Order: sequence, then C-alpha cells, then structure tokens
Amino acid sequence: MKKSNSLLLLFCVNIVTVFAQDLKTTEVNVVEGFKPTIPEATRLNENAVFADTIKEDRVQNYEFIEAELQSDYKTKPLKAAKVKDDKIPELYATKVSLGTGFRIGSKTSVVHNSLRSKDMSYGIIANHQNSDYKIDSKIAGRSNNNLHLYGKKISAKHIFISNLDYDRKAVYTYGVGSENKNHEGFENNPYYNRFAYTKFLFSAISKEHDEDKLKHHTTFFVSDLNEFSENQIHLSTDISRIVEGYPINLEIELNDYLNYNREDLAFESSDVKSFHFFPTTSIAKYGIDFDLGVELRFQIQLDANEFEIFPQIKASKELVKDILLVFGGLRHSEHRHTLKSLSDGNPYIHSYGTNQSILTGNNVPQSLETTDSDELFVGMRNVLGKDEVFVGSLAYGEINDFAHFIGISNDAYNRFQVNYLESVWQLHANATYDKKINNIISLKAAADYFSWNKEVYHKPNFTANLSSPINLRNKIKVAPSLCYIGERNANDEDQFLSAQFHANFALYYSYSKQLSAHLQLNNLTGTQNEIWKDYKEVGFNGVFGINYSF
Repeated sequence: MKKSNSLLLLFCVNIVTVFAQDLKTTEVNVVEGFKPTIPEATRLNENAVFADTIKEDRVQNYEFIEAELQSDYKTKPLKAAKVKDDKIPELYATKVSLGTGFRIGSKTSVVHNSLRSKDMSYGIIANHQNSDYKIDSKIAGRSNNNLHLYGKKISAKHIFISNLDYDRKAVYTYGVGSENKNHEGFENNPYYNRFAYTKFLFSAISKEHDEDKLKHHTTFFVSDLNEFSENQIHLSTDISRIVEGYPINLEIELNDYLNYNREDLAFESSDVKSFHFFPTTSIAKYGIDFDLGVELRFQIQLDANEFEIFPQIKASKELVKDILLVFGGLRHSEHRHTLKSLSDGNPYIHSYGTNQSILTGNNVPQSLETTDSDELFVGMRNVLGKDEVFVGSLAYGEINDFAHFIGISNDAYNRFQVNYLESVWQLHANATYDKKINNIISLKAAADYFSWNKEVYHKPNFTANLSSPINLRNKIKVAPSLCYIGERNANDEDQFLSAQFHANFALYYSYSKQLSAHLQLNNLTGTQNEIWKDYKEVGFNGVFGINYSF
C-alpha cells in the first residue's frame, strides 16, 4: 500500500514540471477539384547485377637457367632416313605390228626407241602399207612406206635434235587404162605414179631460263624429191627476249626451192628464193591482250621479184575467267606449193619432169606458186561445263593464187594439174566440240564450212567429223567415227562429185603390256563415190593386226 502511494506522489510531481507547447494556428486552403492520390508502388529488383571489369593478366615471364645434368646414359645415334623412289615401270625398246585384211594386202610397223637416259635418246620408226585391188576391172592399188630416224642430245645450254625422213607414196592411175601391170618398152609402169621424198633436219634449242637473255630455236634442213626433181634448202630461227617488260619475238626464215635440176630433163630448171622476216610483241591494255606483228616477205625468181609487207593483229579478252574467251583480229598466211605438197594432197597429179616413165601426150610441168591470204577473223572459246569445251571461229578475206586441181587427159589416162585463181574471196566458219561424258566415253565433233565468190574444183563446201572413243579400263578401246565430205564441182562443165559419208569402227584390245591386237573397219556403208574425177573410192575395207613389244 505504501509503495502505491509513493508512485502516485511521484507521478503528480512530474506532471507539474511538464511545459505545454505553444502551437500557432495553421491556415490550410483547399483548392476546389483537388483529388488526393497515392502513387503506385514500384517493385525494386531484388536480384543484384555484377559487372566484372577485372582482366586476367596472362603475361608470363620465363627465366632460363643454364645447368648441366650429369648422366652417364648414352643414346645411340639415329641413322639418316632413306627415301626410296617408286618402282620405275619397265620399258620395252621395240614394238612390232603385223596386219592384213580385206582389200589391204599388208600393214606393218616397227618402232625402236632407246631406253631412259638423262641426256641422250634415239629411235627409228618404219611403216609399210600395201593394197592390191581393182575397181571396175582396173588396177587401183596403192602403197605407202615411210622411215623416220631421230636423235636427241641434251647439253648444259642446248637441246640438239636430228631427223632423217624417207617417204614414198605410189598409186595406180586407174582413171583410164591400167588393166594390167606389165608394159613393155618402159623402164617402169607408166600407170604407176610414185613420189619418193628424203629430208635431213638438224635443230638446236637454247635452254636459257632467264627471261632477260636471248633464247632461240634454230632449224636447218635439206630435202630431195624423186632424185633431184625437186630440192629445198631451209634455214630458220625463232628468237625471243624480254625487253623493258615486253616480250619480243623474231622469226627469220630463208628458203631456196630448186626444181627440175636433173640433166636429162627437157624442162628448164627453176630457182626461187624467199626471205621471211616477222617481229612480234604482246601488250595488255584495257583488260585486253594484244599480239602485234609485222610480216615482211621478199621472193626472188627468174621472171619477177615480189615484196610484201602485212600487219598482223590479234586481240583476246577473257570475259569470264577460265570460262569464256573471245578473240579476233587481222592475219596473213602464205604457203609455197611444191611437187611434194601437191602429191600429198592429190597423188594422181601429172608427174612430168620426175624420174618415172611417162606416156606420150602434153608434156606440161606443174606450176609452183605461193598462195597467200589476208583475213579478218573472230572467234570464241567457251567452257560449257566440266570437261566440255566449244571453240568456234569465223574468217573472211582475200586469197591470192588460190590453188585447186583440174583434170587433164593425155589420151592414155586422166590425171590432174594444179591451177591457180588470181584472187578469191573466201568465208570460212569452223567449230569444234569436245566433251568427256564420264571416265569411259568421250565425244569429239568438228565441222568446216567454206564459201567462195568463184567456182573452185574438187573442194567441198562442207566437211564434218564425229567420233566417240570408249575406254574400258585401258583393256578394250573402241573408236566409232563418222565422216562427211560435201558435194564438189569437178570442172567448168558443172559435173559434180557426190557427197561422201563414211562410218568407221576401230577396236583395240590389250592382253598385256607386251601383247595387244587391233581391228579397223573403214567405210562400213561400202560407198564407192568418186574422190577425184574418174577415181572412185575403194569401198569397204578392213585390217586386223597383232602388236608385240619386247
């Protein structure tokens, strides 16, 4: 009870000592339309975000301590490694091929080459083919024999090449006569046209690899046809060098043509000399490659001398790299006709002035001129796809001394003489197409079209070839082909030779590296149209042969 009174007394004393606050009156003005609002609470992100700006110092310092480890262990030295070459395939030095067939009497070839050598090689190639048959009861056989000897020597600075060639072609003139092979009173059969040709060549090629130094390819040869009936002496060199960044090339050629120089000939001998000078260079401007040159030719002959100068220009541009190439320009070409070149093109030419028996008649020699042409040309090369290429060109220009053959009879047989047209304008279109279909089959096609402003003889306006080689693991190779030669005008009497179409088939079988066989079937359609006026083609023929290497 006493405790309660004490607490009450203490409480009263405290109240007495409390001072009251003097609060002044505060005036509050309320604006009409005021609506008190409480803003929405925004929740704070409770997840902390850390931004680490610390970069790890990856620099390491190394110190080298030189110390020698004491050890009595001895290692065995390693032997030097030896790199062994792949086994070199065995070579066979000699290959012999023997064959015979229908309308082909014999076909033989022998090839012998030296084995591998770093600086010396040589060899011999000999071929023989003889056919003995009749067309319309007339002897129409032919023979072809050639021999090629070669040698090659490689020195430190040059490559030397030497060749000896012998070529003999012979055909029976069966257009008229030639019913039998024996003709009394003649040294040899006057119906048997033959041309024997010998040529010796020597060539030197420099091995200089420095572009700033002079390089050359020099050639010298002498030839003889039918025992001095025709001779040619030739010397030429092709010089090249880089001059101030531009490739400079210079062709120099000297020729001496000698005809009818045998003492027992009734014809006057002839001597024609020609000099050829042809500098060229290449430049690139505006993304176009230019080949520029000036050709000069000087010809000396008995009746008149000739001098010609002609620019040569070729421009090429790759529109799509490695896909499409276009080219065009102005070009000049020339060809000297010889008895050799004429007989290669037409073996039934008149052979007056050569070393063979001639029947009585118009004893007229062949005229030998130089044909030259000046042409504008354009072309393209287009890669159509993988292993598929098309090449096409178009040329138009003038040909001087255009050569073609006309038939001339001496009342015993019909043979041909070369004739020249002074000026002919020619349009020539050419196209080739190659495609590798797969690893087995390929396709090759080519076509040529010609148009002239004058009538020309024994020349087709259109030719075409198509072949499709088939390779079966290099054991069996099949080569079917088609050949077309268009209609040709034979003379000024509007006599035309029919078009020729040939289907051919070839089969090659390899039994081993040493032994193989071949079968060739020609003119499967058996057509016998005239190839020259009064001269028919043989028709179907074939040959089977065996090849052996040792």
